[in-house]
Amino acid sequence: PADAQVLAQELQTVIKEAVAPEAVPVIPEAVLAEHLSPAPAASAPLFAIPISPGPVGQATTEEEVSFASVERTGPGTLAGTYLRSFWQPVLHSHELQANQAKPLRILGQDLTIYRGASGSVYILGGRCPHRAMPLGLGRVEGEELRCFYHGWRYDAAGQCTDQPAERPAFCDKVRTESYPARDYIGLIFAYLGSGAVPEMPRYPSFEAEDAVLTYDSYERACNYFNNLENLADFAHIPYAHAEMMGTWDEHADGPTVTATESIWGVTALARRPSGKEILTQFGMPNIGHVQALPDDPLVPYREFLSWWVPVEDDRHIQFTVVKSKRVEGVTEGYLERRAARWAKRDIDREQLARDLLAGRKRYDDVDRDRVNMVFLQDDVAQMGVGPPSERPPERFGRADAAVVLQRRMWIRELKKLSRGETLTNWHYDANQVPVHATY
Repeated sequence: PADAQVLAQELQTVIKEAVAPEAVPVIPEAVLAEHLSPAPAASAPLFAIPISPGPVGQATTEEEVSFASVERTGPGTLAGTYLRSFWQPVLHSHELQANQAKPLRILGQDLTIYRGASGSVYILGGRCPHRAMPLGLGRVEGEELRCFYHGWRYDAAGQCTDQPAERPAFCDKVRTESYPARDYIGLIFAYLGSGAVPEMPRYPSFEAEDAVLTYDSYERACNYFNNLENLADFAHIPYAHAEMMGTWDEHADGPTVTATESIWGVTALARRPSGKEILTQFGMPNIGHVQALPDDPLVPYREFLSWWVPVEDDRHIQFTVVKSKRVEGVTEGYLERRAARWAKRDIDREQLARDLLAGRKRYDDVDRDRVNMVFLQDDVAQMGVGPPSERPPERFGRADAAVVLQRRMWIRELKKLSRGETLTNWHYDANQVPVHATY
């Protein structure tokens, strides 16, 4: 492509900033162009890039921004500030009933979420400004929340409206933080950033009348970026998920992987010699959109939208909305079979993954009916590699094209943020970032 040389120079610069200077290889521009453009060359050689994670923590200058900067996401961190500039899912809608309040821990921050009598959702600070009582134990009164401890009450904007024991009251001088929240496609989204609230993205196909939405969300004990990078890591599928329907023989039918920057993030294409291919979309900063493998012989098409949202720096939630098409006489039975499968899964998956990694249990002895094997396999892989800042140098190959591009774009945006520059305005358009797959 016309901009291959510029793209190659940009990536080489990013790599130099993330690796030890003496270990930086010169990567041929043709190789980079092959894997970061939609037109791959058939015989490009492998390349290997040793990635040094760099110092972890809050980067304060452009020079300090590295791959390790993605790891910390609490208040005041660079990556945390970036993630907070987007709407993020924080809870499933069905997990919060009317007139209910809950404590909420997300992005390393303690908050309170409650649903008023009207059904509207509100998010306030985690503690009452009076005596630091967690507000998640409070009582909902209409659209307001009264603290469990001394009864101070707060409206949806965080303003104190009642202090029963104070005469005269000084409500006008007391408030807690508040954040916009709304229900959408079965999830509660929140905007936890500062400044003007951006428009919340919409995904029209998930709103369609014939769309059947289910949820395959889970919590995983590792950094969110480990999972984010897994989205378009096609090479792990034949090995980590070797038993899964739709996988392939990497030697006989292994795909050529290309990655291209899109209006939303990264378009990743895996095209196999057999003609089968997977076109997956990564939406900045932490969204995945993919046509998924079928999980039932009568429901051939499923689409996933996933968000990887940190709880802590070593734990995250993957919020996953799964869309299938409603078919008369089929959908009801499918939902029943799906519920029956999930009901059998009673094993503590996180503990099992830790036992497998420590050698206390054998993978071949796992009862496959009692655990989601795909989730477990990814638990083992993503927990196993460790946090970005603690890994030994990584050596990339050509199948890692999407991972390279995701890191490059994240580092670029964090550098812009550290310099106070305008960030890229990512946006979703189904016509420009489609998904499809032939398994």
